[in-house]
Order: sequence, then C-alpha cells, then structure tokens
Amino acid sequence: MITLIDLKTITHFCTLLISVVFLHCAPSTNFLLEPHSVLIPIDTSFRADSSAEAIIVPYRNRMRMQMEVVIGHSEKRLVLGKVESPLGNFVADAILFQSRLNFTGKIHMSVVANEGIRAPIPKGPVKRATVYELMPFENLLYILELNGAQTRSLFNLLASNKRLSIGNSVVLVEDDKPLKIFIDGEPFRADQKYVLAVADYYAQGGSGMSFLTEAKVLAKFNLKIRDMIIEHIVSLESKGKAVNAEIEGRVKLIP
Repeated sequence: MITLIDLKTITHFCTLLISVVFLHCAPSTNFLLEPHSVLIPIDTSFRADSSAEAIIVPYRNRMRMQMEVVIGHSEKRLVLGKVESPLGNFVADAILFQSRLNFTGKIHMSVVANEGIRAPIPKGPVKRATVYELMPFENLLYILELNGAQTRSLFNLLASNKRLSIGNSVVLVEDDKPLKIFIDGEPFRADQKYVLAVADYYAQGGSGMSFLTEAKVLAKFNLKIRDMIIEHIVSLESKGKAVNAEIEGRVKLIP
C-alpha cells in the first residue's frame, strides 16, 4: 500500500524529473547569430507575376478611377508659405467646418501642423487624388478641451516655430512669443476652457504638442482628416463655390 508520505515523495520526484527534462529540451537562448545581408536590385529584370497581376489589376483600375474623380475646382493654386499661407488656412478651416457638423458642442478653433500638409492644391479641377497627396495619412478627428495653460502652450509653439495653421484664431507674435491672442473673435482668457478640433496624431503629442496629451478628450470620431477635407471640397462644389483661401493675418509678426 502506498502511504501519503510515499505519494508526496513520488509527486516531488515527478515534478523534479519533468523540470529537468524541460530544461534539457528547452532551446538555448545563449547563442550568437552572425548578421549578414544580400543586396537584391529592383530593376527591369524583375517581371510581374501574371497570376498576381490578374488579381491586382481590377482593384488597381477601380482605385485609379476613384482617384481621378473631380470633386471640386480651385480658383488658384494654393500652397504653403512661411508663417501663414492660403493652403494652411484652407485646411484648418475645412477641419473646423466639418468638425462642427459632427460635434454637437461648441468648437472654438482648429490647428494643423504645416509639416502634415504634403502637397499643394492646383488651380482648376481638384481630383480626389489631389487630397490624398495633400494628406496621405490615416489620422482621425479628436475634439479636445484645453485649459488656459494648455491653450497658451499651443500658441507658444505656434509663435516659436511658425509652422502651425490655425482656424478661427488670431495671434500677434513678438520676439517668437504670443503677444496677443484672439480666439473666436474674443481676447484669450487664462481662466477659460477652449475646444479644439485636431488630428489624433497631435492629440497624442505629435509635432511637439505633448501638452495636448493632458487635455480632456471630449470626443473621438472615426473620421479621417483627409476624408473631411474631401467632403468639404465636395460640399463647396455642390453649392457652386470654388476652393479658395487667402492670407488673412491670422498670424501677425510684430517687427
């Protein structure tokens, strides 16, 4: 008869045996791989796989057709410039306008980093592909509530690097600092909260906006900033209006 003590002894022995076998069979992690690389040139010697092409071609053709669709017309060529630009103003305004259509509360302003605007809008017909070139990212819309300190940090960044485009705001800059700030037509107040429409990339601290990570998130939308710009241009076209924007003095440099 096996006693309780024998059972414990057998159990301990089996556990030890399994552990030893496991350790013996486990692959060693103490080895060194010698790195090496091979240069594979991509040139005309590579030919497309016909079976893969047969699958891809219909989707490629459909995509090209969608990209070639004219969604609006522009009165002039809109480009980025130093400090403030027609293109930056147009993009910031498009984001603000479309955000207000989707958010029930008040939105005071919008912002976009000029580095995120990658191509101009040409004069004449504006194709869907134009906006994909302008905004090739998959960024989504966030609505943030900023306190006075966070709002001032935003305008401090704008005044120092002069590479942000803003909607519904004006700032007077002197010695790379915001001298006066106006939001929604009213002077900035440090004790007031301001609602900002912005891409998720900036809300998560991108482009030097780490201060936005501390702001209160009021809403997250499954709306791509690029699609919002497309929708804005389509809306203008449906009303018989052209894409257009001017330098309005949103950022004024005091010598």
